[in-house]
Amino acid sequence: MSDVTSSSLSGAGTMVTSSPGNVTDADLNSNVNDAAFNKDIRIIALYVLITTGTIGGLLVFAWLWHNRRRKSRVNALILHVAVADLFVILGACLIQLIWEHDRNWALGEAVCRIVKFIQSFAMSSSNYMVVVLSLDRHQAIRSPLREPFPVWKMTLTAWLCAAFVSSPQLIVFRTNFISDPSSPFYNMTLCESIWRERPRVERQAYIVFVDVVVFILPFIILVLCYVRIFLKIAEKADEGRSNKKQTIKPGKVHLQSTPSSSLPKAKIKTLKMTVVMVLAFIICGMPYPILELIYSFGDHKNVSAALAAVLGSMAVANSAGNPYVFLLFNANWACLRRVFLALCPCCARRFEPSPSTRSDYTLNRSDYTTMNTEMSRSHISRFGSNQAPVEMSVKNKIAGQKAVKNPSANYTLISGEENGKDAANKNCKL
Repeated sequence: MSDVTSSSLSGAGTMVTSSPGNVTDADLNSNVNDAAFNKDIRIIALYVLITTGTIGGLLVFAWLWHNRRRKSRVNALILHVAVADLFVILGACLIQLIWEHDRNWALGEAVCRIVKFIQSFAMSSSNYMVVVLSLDRHQAIRSPLREPFPVWKMTLTAWLCAAFVSSPQLIVFRTNFISDPSSPFYNMTLCESIWRERPRVERQAYIVFVDVVVFILPFIILVLCYVRIFLKIAEKADEGRSNKKQTIKPGKVHLQSTPSSSLPKAKIKTLKMTVVMVLAFIICGMPYPILELIYSFGDHKNVSAALAAVLGSMAVANSAGNPYVFLLFNANWACLRRVFLALCPCCARRFEPSPSTRSDYTLNRSDYTTMNTEMSRSHISRFGSNQAPVEMSVKNKIAGQKAVKNPSANYTLISGEENGKDAANKNCKL
């Protein structure tokens, strides 16, 4: 899908290597398989998506490996999401980029069918993994006491569904030698769909099927999940407000339901992360199915070559962006800042606090002595000169002496002079 989709699903796509204003009549052939797109925009978009998606995916894998001892359902699901997204980048976009440089297919019909299956399988699995993650959050919020489905069963179902809906690609695509002089691919062998010689209604039915199972059905499931989640949160919030208004009778035990404000912070953070991923899926994924419907039911000549390339690129943009959404909500930015400053001494000196700022975070010996004296006096004036405040004063004094010996135990300052080895040895988790 994406620019990948335009060839892996529908087989449409005519290269326009110059600006859209230079499109010839041959480029705008009536056959939808020759629908024009801007090749320059497509290749640039593929390079950007492959670079950003690969870097983001590797960072997510590094985070998961660093936190591999955390046995979390969300981390297990994110692993499958990251694998599916990287599969899109390397198994779909990279193959498409190689093919874009030379459209003449020389690898035979069997490889053609397998490649198109892989591209469709990658895109479908990425979408279905987002659905699985959303279903898991739905169960965690709506029915937190119910035993959740095993992660391996949910993810295996998603992988199998992606393989099932992609299996028609093994039949729909084949190699075809173009002998039509009016085609921009005249005298070339293409790996394309069978719709060039088939009735238009067959292509329309197939595109509707693909759009429904790959985009529309996941979209409906996601909307239903989050509508129910937000309704549950609103319900709990109303219960919390009503419980505060109830009169408490003496001598009776009152049980209150948990309001939404008491949801664990980790669960709220995961919910926010998933919502952002879903929004990325909707924003990036929806335009391309609309474009395919226009190609099938309308006039593809009304769609500019540049717009076709941009909308095609958006279809896989969420796979390149999902890793960064995950890192945004889960990375330890304070730790990353310390590591960055340790590895870049020049930047560290630039960001080193001034002496006035440093004094705000450092307490000297007289500060601790004064603080302990005032604390001891306050306890004596409050309790009298009995043994309890004396013991408390002694404990405070000992604590103050320990703090004077090692003031950095409570107040840590990261300076630019700290070397990389010291920063790496800090107890810091990404």
